[in-house]
Amino acid sequence: MILISTSWQALGRTNQCKPETLICDCTIVILFASFFIEANLNYIVETLNMKKEMTEFLNNNQYPGLKDKLAWFYNEFIASDKALTKKELYSKGIKSKLTKRYPGFSTLYQFRNDLSHGVINSTARSLPKVVKLRQQAKDIVEDLFIVTARAGYVIARDKTYQEAIQQI
Repeated sequence: MILISTSWQALGRTNQCKPETLICDCTIVILFASFFIEANLNYIVETLNMKKEMTEFLNNNQYPGLKDKLAWFYNEFIASDKALTKKELYSKGIKSKLTKRYPGFSTLYQFRNDLSHGVINSTARSLPKVVKLRQQAKDIVEDLFIVTARAGYVIARDKTYQEAIQQI
């Protein structure tokens, strides 16, 4: 819930169009959008008791990154031709498959990685792009729940987006 509400509040501040805070608020919106994806992906994996399976597939990495987690999810629940190893998954072009299925993911991921190295890339300078990325993050999360439901798993959402912003 904190991820949703923080992003919502920062987005609200962008409407004030103060040049001195716009990039900061846009950065918060984008960063928390990517956190929102990862938090929900973690929730799904934990709810399905698949963390060990995911960790083993990702070469026993106890702390896999967002891209690796989403790649594993895609392989596990979406791919018709499943890879048997992480190396095989990446050699089969998972990056382009994720980009095609999840528009905005590559930009969110790159922004987050750049930010972790102290760089705020140009994405934070475009409010329309920020608003679009935020929506794309919400769409990605929605798809994660739809895909697991189609696979026969019913996962109760901890908090929907609407519930979270109503509690602000």
